[in-house]
Amino acid sequence: MTACQAYISAQHHDVYNVYLPHTGAIMNVALSGKLRQQLKQQHIQLVAGDRVTLEGERLTALHHRSSLLSRLEAGQSGFSQALAANVDYLFVCTSPNGEFNIKRVDRYLAMADGAGVEAVLIITKADLASGLGDVLSAIQALHPKRRHILCSTLNGMGIDALRDLVTAGKSAVLMGSSGVGKSSLINALLGKDHLETSEISAYKDKGRHTTTSRVLIPLISGGFLIDSPGMREIALDNSDAASGFADITELALECRFRDCAHLKEPGCAVREAVASGLLSAARLDRFLKLMAEEKKRGKHRY
Repeated sequence: MTACQAYISAQHHDVYNVYLPHTGAIMNVALSGKLRQQLKQQHIQLVAGDRVTLEGERLTALHHRSSLLSRLEAGQSGFSQALAANVDYLFVCTSPNGEFNIKRVDRYLAMADGAGVEAVLIITKADLASGLGDVLSAIQALHPKRRHILCSTLNGMGIDALRDLVTAGKSAVLMGSSGVGKSSLINALLGKDHLETSEISAYKDKGRHTTTSRVLIPLISGGFLIDSPGMREIALDNSDAASGFADITELALECRFRDCAHLKEPGCAVREAVASGLLSAARLDRFLKLMAEEKKRGKHRY
């Protein structure tokens, strides 16, 4: 039986959709008994973007992952939930129509940094003048600076810049709140209505869910996009919050005590920066909350 490489495209209970790059076909397949047992023993969940070996109509092996984005499941279980594998970029989709939340952006950045994936901030509906200035100001205050792209599916703004990133051999996953325009972005990149989209409610300024599972979408360029459902909660798993607050970690080197918690300790260079106006108190508060969450999970890297 001839074996070939395939990519997990989507999962529906015990059946997987896999994409075959050598033919462009998508097949419905199941796990072999051996692979099922291996994954169970290693507590591994197959996810969109995973590279697998296909023999006939059975998946027989999981290939090494170059990256894995994950979060903790909502609720009290605390189990790690794999979101996307083998991606080069995390496209953090947000919009200036009241949906933008810098605290949520911080969490996406921590997720990406922990996985060694480059985060790119995608400002959708950038043709909406209202609120765009505030969004850009918040993004420009990030340290280190993050790549950001202004996009509009109405006038085509930023679409070519996105295409230039997801070239042959590259892949990206789109994440963001429901109604932010991820499906419309994918349709614009494909040049056709590949995914169903929902109209925005002018009253609530929110969209309805249009994506209910993560789906890998091949592009003509040879790259891949993974669309994902909107996430209300982003509980940190294998994250690296400190990397997104380089300004604070650099200041902390000047604190009197190496284990300074930046609360009430004497000689705290971070608190002194806040007092002098060099550092935003709100930014420090966001940093401390994320670091406390990571410490609770045993992921404290700072």
